[in-house]
Amino acid sequence: MQRSVTTSAPLPLGSRLRRLLVALLVIANVAVFAMLFYLNGIKEAVVESIETIPPEQLTALVAPSGSSSDPIFILLVGSDTRDTLTDDLEGEFGYFEGQRADVIMLFRVDPGEGTAQLVSLPRDLLVERPGGGVEKLNAAYSRDTNSVIDAVSDVTGVPINHYVEVDFVGFANIVDELGGLDYYFPLPSRDLKSGLLVDAGTIHMNGATALAFARSRTLEEFVNGEWRGVPGSDLERTKRQQSLIFAILNEAKRPSRWLDMGELVSSIGAEIRTDSGLDFETLRELAWNMRSFKSEELEAVTLPVDFALRGGISYVVERQPDAEQVLAALRSGQPLTNSQLSLRIEVRNANGRNGAGTDFAQFLESLGHVVAAVGNAESSDYQETIVIARPGQISTADSFVAQIGFGTVQDGNLTTSGVDLVVYLGADAVDFGDAVS
Repeated sequence: MQRSVTTSAPLPLGSRLRRLLVALLVIANVAVFAMLFYLNGIKEAVVESIETIPPEQLTALVAPSGSSSDPIFILLVGSDTRDTLTDDLEGEFGYFEGQRADVIMLFRVDPGEGTAQLVSLPRDLLVERPGGGVEKLNAAYSRDTNSVIDAVSDVTGVPINHYVEVDFVGFANIVDELGGLDYYFPLPSRDLKSGLLVDAGTIHMNGATALAFARSRTLEEFVNGEWRGVPGSDLERTKRQQSLIFAILNEAKRPSRWLDMGELVSSIGAEIRTDSGLDFETLRELAWNMRSFKSEELEAVTLPVDFALRGGISYVVERQPDAEQVLAALRSGQPLTNSQLSLRIEVRNANGRNGAGTDFAQFLESLGHVVAAVGNAESSDYQETIVIARPGQISTADSFVAQIGFGTVQDGNLTTSGVDLVVYLGADAVDFGDAVS
């Protein structure tokens, strides 16, 4: 979705969870949502459509304090079970018995402050196994729900108050129920294993396409007449999944959705499971307390990690001191990121002027940023500079555009590993020496 720097486009919070409800309402920053939830039709939709997990099956959850000013921690898990795949998705993602955690995200919601934060935890994160030894975080989920709740609590040092779960089919169905999602791809992209195949530009993805993108492990881009593999790992995949969750919530918040909110809530609710503590009254109160939430205030980061071999098994381990700094900020409610820090930026010359990319890279370095790469875009007729950012980093991209003095921000796919922003240099950047620094 394209936005000028003066536009305040919301970046929401969660996916197919009752907290999709939670997220939907919490991250919804529209007072009308709170009002709508008072209507019996909405209440019935919430009560009847959302599957709740009995309390005796979620003994690892810690009840919230009861104070509206205290933070609430919500664990969202995306399951990769194949058991519920529909005919149009069957065969696209392989098959194995059981289920694993494909997406693991922890939300901190502060009703008293009207703020929210999100930390994604890689599913291959090394965690302590109860009784001794180590395992991957998704192995804890495969054992049982309480195990993954305990593991996340141990890693982050916070009590988990609520739990939300969504699977493959639910993710795709939610996207279809919303009428699809608009998402920007800088280059034609494909994944022969997941079934992804899209052109460059803003693509309107249906549920199957969005799922193929979220699940992509062998992503390729069409560059200079040939398909090239995109460097990356599960960490980059996690960032793509995070971006799509934001896109889902952005779409769900559109004013055009308000009139059929009851039907939408019923459809979304049918795709998620949550703990019984997130009942209608709790959601309504949460929506009201978060009514002043500004979506650009939502911070979303992935826990900093490194790759490591332990006993011949590949894990990711917390990168210190970066990981502890993020977790300490999460525990205290302090900012997870600092948009004033140096950014890693990839520059692609899209205006056809020889040397423009190199000149702009030097300009960025003079501002204290790090230029990760400079190259030419597939097209050289961009009239306007486009800054591509993950939806969780839109506020950072807005600050960057304000700093350089031109360009617009789009949320989309960043395929270069370790890059914060990708800049497509347009004709408006021919003379950037006079840009605001």
